[in-house]
Amino acid sequence: MLKRLEAFLIITVFVVITAIILIIYSKQREQEFKDHNTTTQKTIVNSAAYAVNMKLLEKQRHVQLFATEYARHLNRISTSPSGEKLIDNIQTRLKQRFQDFFTYTITNNNGVPKLQNIDSLIGNICQIDISKFANNLDSNNAKTRRNKVVLHPQPFNYHYDIMAPLYTSTNKPDIFFVSFHLDEIADILKTHELSKQSLILIRKSDPTLIEVTGQGARNKIKREIRLSKEEQAHVNVFKDVLGTDWRLIYLADLNAEKKYIKSLWKEAFIIISIVTIALLLLFIILSKASRKQ
Repeated sequence: MLKRLEAFLIITVFVVITAIILIIYSKQREQEFKDHNTTTQKTIVNSAAYAVNMKLLEKQRHVQLFATEYARHLNRISTSPSGEKLIDNIQTRLKQRFQDFFTYTITNNNGVPKLQNIDSLIGNICQIDISKFANNLDSNNAKTRRNKVVLHPQPFNYHYDIMAPLYTSTNKPDIFFVSFHLDEIADILKTHELSKQSLILIRKSDPTLIEVTGQGARNKIKREIRLSKEEQAHVNVFKDVLGTDWRLIYLADLNAEKKYIKSLWKEAFIIISIVTIALLLLFIILSKASRKQ
């Protein structure tokens, strides 16, 4: 009887030690999984945020070059905004230059449009941005020649704006103002995403509000336009996009992560169960053998 008890205690200790080892190993695998995901997410987010910033800088440079190249024509439009042929000609050239072009206008430094045929496209938010850009403009400082990019939720035409100074004979320049759809920005997010993962631009000044996803601007997405509390709690990796009111976040597939972690512990449970059953069977076999003897 004593030998059977000793054998049972040895089996119990062996099972407990095996369980402890499996728990430690499973926790280590879980942490390695999380660390690997975090490293991957940081790489993707930094790369995508950089690509978005470069795209906006490229837009800024080309808009400024366009304003310089067509300064004479734009100044003619500014002083004689009724010249529809010239206005249409500039619009055609902008469409040829930018595939995501939406519209353009010329405003004074207070954000008041000079092209009355499209002034309805310039909302209050746009006018505030133009006024800030004009007030901060310093021709000797390249940084102040870049306006802060934000999403403008105009019905049916969500867009962002790029501005460039249009110098005239007056003390303060007019503003050459070009609006763009979000297709190219959405494509950058889409091409950087992994399967079942999402890259999302949210508004930095309103961190639950979605601005752009790989599907497009906020008006095109097929989900709630705000992050849920659970999603907010699981945002571990993000990057602010320079020169914008955007923050790029990495939203992992929460179900996939939970499923993988659950599978780790399920695997550990199966192993300990097999070890326990095998040792109990061995104990029973040895006990029967000792009775026969």
